[in-house]
Amino acid sequence: MKTVVFTDLDGTLLDFQNYSYQTAEPSVHQLGQQEIPVVFCSSKTKAEQEYYRSALKNADPFIVENGSAVFIPSGYFSFSVADQLSAQYNVVAEDDFEVVILGETVATVRQGIEQGREEANIHLFGYADLSLKEIQEITHLEEDFAQRAATRNFSETLLKGDKSGETFRRFQDLLYSKGLSCVSGGKFHTVMGQGSDKGKAVDVLTQLFTQEFGEVHTIGLGDSANDLPLLQVVDTGYLVQKPDETWLTTDNENIKKVAGVGPEGWVKVAQSLIAV
Repeated sequence: MKTVVFTDLDGTLLDFQNYSYQTAEPSVHQLGQQEIPVVFCSSKTKAEQEYYRSALKNADPFIVENGSAVFIPSGYFSFSVADQLSAQYNVVAEDDFEVVILGETVATVRQGIEQGREEANIHLFGYADLSLKEIQEITHLEEDFAQRAATRNFSETLLKGDKSGETFRRFQDLLYSKGLSCVSGGKFHTVMGQGSDKGKAVDVLTQLFTQEFGEVHTIGLGDSANDLPLLQVVDTGYLVQKPDETWLTTDNENIKKVAGVGPEGWVKVAQSLIAV
């Protein structure tokens, strides 16, 4: 049976505070040596994820912007992804990838945010509203990382403004009425098309892995509310601890809680797979 790992990045494989991958790096390489795919499934953009894929020598498919699109390296599977999925999804060729698009364009998302802000009379700001310097101050990212984060195709992250209270809930309801959704990540909220869904994106890739390998066993790792759709559709889902050593509260008893903050918990799960 083929094992496939689907993992969140921030606060899971990457350190919550400094985005370092050093703790998880040896285990990522060991999984690769055992030909266990490690699929990044994150709110991060294509530009951001390609940095980590290069640094970790990862050549597997990846899921961007909270399930807005699935990027599959050309030739990764022995069949055409478009032939398999084009009847259900929009599949396009981009650079050296076959891309399965589930979400809306970033222009549509930002237009919906602007309309929602006006109607709810709320002051919220995303990447498009801020200078690169302001983004750096809020995210504590270096300039090149901040630029990658701002290079968005399918979603917008709300970095600044009041994201609590009744006014924000009204804003979320207005977004929903416009075909958008707003989900909470480890640090910020992300607005995207309602078709964007980490769970749906994982299902799409699981279908392709099953077509390629037959029976597969899927593992999911995350830490935040926006990871629940991912953790609920895999065969075995794990929550790692947050920086305060607590776990996200969930009613799903099938999702396991692993002791270890972020990448420390991630490594425990990875090593259990490597040891098998």
